[in-house]
Amino acid sequence: MRVNARLDDAHARKLDELCRRTGRSRTDVLRAAIDRYYAQEAVEPRRAADILRRNAFIGCGEADPELSRDYKKHLTESLAKKTDDHR
Repeated sequence: MRVNARLDDAHARKLDELCRRTGRSRTDVLRAAIDRYYAQEAVEPRRAADILRRNAFIGCGEADPELSRDYKKHLTESLAKKTDDHR
């Protein structure tokens, strides 16, 4: 496939510099850049929830079953208790 791309001056200079440093053609440098970018994007997504789930962190604790609904009440009570303890 032939590709016609428009590069601003800064990117054109970077491409030319990479070609000069590596001794590779523009086509080879662009192919390598596409391969690296593809490999980076093809990696399994690293969302925080996925990482926590994969490491068995989610669901490992115990608490009030209604905590997701009543968390503000619990937080307020906990902070009030800490404040009282420091007086």
